[in-house]
Formats: sequence, C-alpha cells, structure tokens
Amino acid sequence: MSLDPLLLDLLACPIDKQALLYLPGDDLPGDGVLYNPRLRRSYQVTDGIPVLLADQGSPVTDEQHASLLRRAAAGEADGTATATLRIPLRDLLRDLLSEDPLSDDPLDDDTLSDGTAGLPAAEDSASA
Repeated sequence: MSLDPLLLDLLACPIDKQALLYLPGDDLPGDGVLYNPRLRRSYQVTDGIPVLLADQGSPVTDEQHASLLRRAAAGEADGTATATLRIPLRDLLRDLLSEDPLSDDPLDDDTLSDGTAGLPAAEDSASA
C-alpha cells in the first residue's frame, strides 16, 4: 500500500520537524518506512497509516542507513514536506561511498547530480 502524495506533503519528522523519505517495500516492516537520514531514525507505516510518534521511531544501523540511502538515490523513495527541505543525498552518499571504496553498488554522477534523488523539486520562493 502506498501513501497518498497529498499526505506525504504534510508529513514531517516528529523530532526535528524536517522532511522524511518514504520507502515502500516488501523487505521493510509494515507497508514501508518513513526515514529521517539526518537523525538516522525510521518510522513504520502500518496499514497505510504512518506512525509518527517520537517514541515509536527506531534507530537504524550503519548498514541499514547505507541501504536506505542507496534505495533513495535509485529513485525508490518519495520525499515529504518538500517545501521545508531538500535532502542533500549527494553529500550523504559520497560520504558513504568514500568509507566503502569496494562497494559493488556504484552511483554515477547523473544519479547524484542534484542531490535530491527521490524528491520532487522544491518551490523557489524568489521566483514567486
């Protein structure tokens, strides 16, 4: 079950009030997770309902963090609160790949070009 895009635009992390990445999938708990890469916390989506309670968030391991960021860079994630933040995935992934030079999951510059893989473009307030 996927989350409604209108709902995604309203959701934010209950701790830092910033954008999250929504990663649906059979290999994730429930109907997927909402992930905060800044705090490395994930929140389950159960029966299409995001459980965004601070005490219900789960910390993720370094391996889980790397996996979630790779999936986001591959376009498997949708962003939330797009007007609030554009997540610099390019920087996070470059740091991750620099720690693991033997990674068999190379990312090309096109994937990392704007650093917001999986996120819609944010509105530019200067052009309004």
